[in-house]
Amino acid sequence: MADNHTPDARSLDGYSVLVTRPEEQARSLIAAISARGGQAIFAPMIVINGREGDPVPQSLVRRLPDYQIVIFLSRNAADFGVRLIAAERQTLTHCQVYAVGAGSAAQLATLGVNKVIMPRSDFTSEGLLKLPGLQAAEVNGKRVLIVRGVGGRELLGQKLQQRGASVDFCEVYTRTPPTTPLTGVLRACKVTQPDIGLITSLESLSNLAAQIDAEKLDRLYDVPLLVAGARTALEVERLGFTEPPIVVDNPGDASLVEALERWVQDGR
Repeated sequence: MADNHTPDARSLDGYSVLVTRPEEQARSLIAAISARGGQAIFAPMIVINGREGDPVPQSLVRRLPDYQIVIFLSRNAADFGVRLIAAERQTLTHCQVYAVGAGSAAQLATLGVNKVIMPRSDFTSEGLLKLPGLQAAEVNGKRVLIVRGVGGRELLGQKLQQRGASVDFCEVYTRTPPTTPLTGVLRACKVTQPDIGLITSLESLSNLAAQIDAEKLDRLYDVPLLVAGARTALEVERLGFTEPPIVVDNPGDASLVEALERWVQDGR
């Protein structure tokens, strides 16, 4: 979701923020941090690549008329999924369309899909499973297509199958660890240790820890982390980070920036 908060040009002045989102999703967040005087250190912990030309997702999309429900599990799933649907000359007009959160729904809207159902606050698979339209009485006997990246969580599909749905996964992009050394990113930004890091997925957190270990940057384990979701927060200490995480439920730009501003106002 776009950041609609009126920027205070001084609210993050003097603070360096490690931004670990993939490139496409990081741009607006970096702009919001910079607009408030902060220094955004861009070090994506996941590299996203579409699966254009892959026959497996193509064949699933060609059978789209057979599905009554389509669920998009990320902004990238919405982006690559809708583009693939358009390329295969299919539509979503006959389906109930669900999105895991506001970012995914906003991406769908930019691609012309406006009638979307999503959780109000819990932007996770668990949140989707609480929605009335995905209960057993509604999904029993229906075909559901879950659009996601390769190797995503199985919880949503498993629960919907238990509720009587027939479920297929359309995996439209891949996620790989970064190849750019974090040491070089920090050196280019003239920062030894960022003041705070932003983590919006468990995979990003795991990749960050792996890169810290590989490059022997143990000091970065002392950087406080602002994380999206309780599930990710639980892993912060286990992976070796020393500061208690700051947790937000909404991974949108506005929520993250407001949490950063509160952290600064509270004296870090």
